[in-house]
Parts: sequence; structure tokens; C-alpha cells
Amino acid sequence: MQLPGLISSHYSFSPEGVGSASPYFCIWEGMFADEAAMGAAMQSPIGQKVAADVANYATGGATILHFEAQAPQAAAKQDGAAGKAETFEAGMSVRRDMFGPALSDKVLETATDFNRTLQELVTRYCFGEVWTRPQLDRRTRSMLTMALLVALGKPTQLKGHVRGAIKNGVTKDEIREVLLHSMIYCGVPAGVDSFSHATEVLKELGLD
Repeated sequence: MQLPGLISSHYSFSPEGVGSASPYFCIWEGMFADEAAMGAAMQSPIGQKVAADVANYATGGATILHFEAQAPQAAAKQDGAAGKAETFEAGMSVRRDMFGPALSDKVLETATDFNRTLQELVTRYCFGEVWTRPQLDRRTRSMLTMALLVALGKPTQLKGHVRGAIKNGVTKDEIREVLLHSMIYCGVPAGVDSFSHATEVLKELGLD
């Protein structure tokens, strides 16, 4: 049975004299995530049994049990990796809800060595970190995003986010108002183009 919370362990020993009157030397080392985990392990029934049996292990020689907590930096790296994975999955969930599972998964499945890092960053930071924040709902974020994309003149992204906005509950009338409002502040050419691109998407969705 393994000590609870034990991350890794190893041992080394000098075999001369094992089972005989000659002395031998053995070291057993265990690694835990932190001091709290290590303390809890040693207070567990298994930990107490290990501590009590040290004298028996050392019969005819010397046995040293050594426990230590994982270095803070290593623990932080593990926590960071786990956090990144969770954020990535949260981002993928948002992308699938907004753009559909097939399209969202395809973006990553067809990613190349050149653009894979980009797609992972977009998924983790854009959708996993920002779109999941509770202070603004997805409808509001969709409307803000469309307005910003009109201002930036990014038609490909605008088309995608018109689709996402519909999935997030933004109505066709609300999309029109967002584009009209954006035109006032971004200029008539930007507004005309945005209506053209949005109309194309709405027609594809049967909402024209």
C-alpha cells in the first residue's frame, strides 16, 4: 500500500550483509506536493505503520527514511500546467457553443506547426480567460465584439462573430442596431461593408 499523497519515491542500498550479521545501509526517499500533504501522509495509518516499523527494517543494519516536499517552483509548474489545461477546455467549450463543435474542433485538428500555437492561445486567452468572465454575459460580449470588428475592418472575423452572436441569443434586429451604432462612430464605409458581410451570414442561416 502506498502512502497517501506520495508523488514519487526511490531507494538505494548496499546489499552486503542483508540477512546476515553484517551491517547494511538503506535509504528510502519519498516526495510530496507540500508540507501539509507530507504531514497528512505521516499521520495516516500507513504513515504511522511505516514510522513504527523503521526499527524492524533496520535489523542487522541501518535504514534511513527521508521525506521532503516538492520544491515550490516545481509545484507551481504543475499547478500552472493544470490551470492552462482547464482554461483551454473552458475556451473550447465556449467556441463549440458559439461556432458549433464541428467547426471549432476542425480549427484545431487542421492546425499546422506554424499556426497551432496561435489557435491554442486564442482558445485559452480569448475564449477561456475573457469570454468566461461572469461580469458580462455572452450576448453583451457578442455585441461588443461585432462593434469592435467593424471599427477594425475585419470582415472575416465579423462574419464568424455574427454567427456566434446568433448562437448567443442576439437577434437580427439587435445585430442591425449594433452595426448602425458602429457606423456612426467608425464611418459610413465601415458601416456599409459590415452590413454587407452580416447580410451574407444571415442569408446562410436563413435569417435574411
